[in-house]
Amino acid sequence: MDRNVEVKYPAIFRDEGTYWDVRFPDVPAAQTFGASVQVAADNAANALAIALFEQPLPAASNPQYWRLASSEFVVWITMADVKFGPGANTPEPMN
Repeated sequence: MDRNVEVKYPAIFRDEGTYWDVRFPDVPAAQTFGASVQVAADNAANALAIALFEQPLPAASNPQYWRLASSEFVVWITMADVKFGPGANTPEPMN
């Protein structure tokens, strides 16, 4: 039986001066950037969906104990309607 759920992953946003770099420690293939935090967040949702398309979903880490630089902060990125079951894992970014 298929079911759809929301999946969230913590992303590290880093201020690079002229742009924001984004990486997902739990999904190393999902890396992106943006000229603003909002653009970087939108790009992060898309990068996450692409990196996880038809892949096993890794467990999300708890960033509470991560050591971040002063130029970094964590944002939880949500993918909505992630399908589980036969032919599963076709995530769509949540806008």
